Amino acid sequence: MSPSRAKILVVDDDTNLLDLLVDTLAAIGYQAVGVAGGVAALERLGCETFDLMITDIKMPGIDGIALSRKTRRLYPDLPILFITGVASPEVIGRASPDGFLAKPFRINHIEELIENTLKGRRKTGVRQIRKVMVVDDDNTFREMLADALRYDEYIPLAVSSGEDALRELERGEVDAVITDIKMPGMDGITLLKRIKEANAELPVILITAYMSEDDIKRQAVDHIADGFIRKPFRVEKIVEILNGITPAPTPGKP
Repeated sequence: MSPSRAKILVVDDDTNLLDLLVDTLAAIGYQAVGVAGGVAALERLGCETFDLMITDIKMPGIDGIALSRKTRRLYPDLPILFITGVASPEVIGRASPDGFLAKPFRINHIEELIENTLKGRRKTGVRQIRKVMVVDDDNTFREMLADALRYDEYIPLAVSSGEDALRELERGEVDAVITDIKMPGMDGITLLKRIKEANAELPVILITAYMSEDDIKRQAVDHIADGFIRKPFRVEKIVEILNGITPAPTPGKP
């Protein structure tokens, strides 16, 4: 089946936008079905098979976040894309979508995202870095990096401390962690070691403006970190490192 013949469930309480998306996707060549809200989406999923779901986040009753979580429990292999104009990187990251579009968006962008998502799901045995945790106590830098990663179609989960990072890792999976070294409380070196103790295969990239190569070797982390970035840096460098990393296998899956 080619991506353009995929069957897509579109969920949005805004009937005007819902009709526009359904008509547009149908014109492109997808089989698009629209429903107005999370309850209707779950009912439809219970009686029909879909290749992809696209849902707004902000909806009354069952919003997009709750809908995605319920859907993941019932249909773990169904790809989910978010449409949103309000959600932060923290909210999007915790919900673990396969991608998202920020309102307003262009139709050619949504078509590209759909096809890339469907192609990625059909590549058996091949995983890519998608969900990336960003850990930094500098609010401006953290949000800047999260926005840059989101622009490159990663799914960022931004947190402000090592302690928050460990709590989030207990709640759900990520494909990689990018952490600053110098932070109050738990620093990035300690966070790296704690993460590797729990999951040695989870990639961790360290960001620093202070440590030299000799400092890094003295801390005995040069052999366990999966990459180092020195501030200031270009986002392309982070993307280059992420593209060269294979994410850790999902527990319980081959």
